[in-house]
Amino acid sequence: MNFGKKQKKYTIKNKLSIFINKNYNMKQQIIFFLFFISHFFLSAQSFDGFALFNSSGTSTTKLIDKNLNIVHEWNTTTDCNYTVLLKKNGNLVRGTKYSANILNGAADGGRVQELAPDGSIVWDFIYSDANHLSHHDMTLIGDNVLLTAWEVKTATEVSAAGYTGNIGNAGKWPTHFIELEPDGNGSANIVWEWHIWDHLC
Repeated sequence: MNFGKKQKKYTIKNKLSIFINKNYNMKQQIIFFLFFISHFFLSAQSFDGFALFNSSGTSTTKLIDKNLNIVHEWNTTTDCNYTVLLKKNGNLVRGTKYSANILNGAADGGRVQELAPDGSIVWDFIYSDANHLSHHDMTLIGDNVLLTAWEVKTATEVSAAGYTGNIGNAGKWPTHFIELEPDGNGSANIVWEWHIWDHLC
């Protein structure tokens, strides 16, 4: 894979190295920056001394103050898969495991929900089928949600793209990103997407 002639390496706190290719367009660089920031803030957001978190494998999200007092809880019926976010209006956005996932993997999700402070579901979006599955991180872009997900590529597709390693029966699952915009009717629409697969060759 050729990333161009010039490549710069930036090291932040000696924990993460980001390689920025001068040939990348600005939107790609913004995506990678957002997901770097999410590494530090998504699993436990902090707001003026308050922190939001959901213990792994549990269905309750808690907002605590700096003295560890619980100031608010959202009790749900499904486990959080990885990330919880708090919007400016006080609503909770959470990734959760969809019960009918066909694909499975680390931090698999398949579902995103927005909940009001009283626990009622504002919108609920399922991104899970035989070829796609949301997983791991997400972040907010205004009121929209940027979601990371897998898409299935068959052994035939992977081989045709030039891959010569071991593929296996499941093929390969490259990541892609989708931006969800609430549709006002209890669900959401995909308004933007970017696929790593489209930029491999």
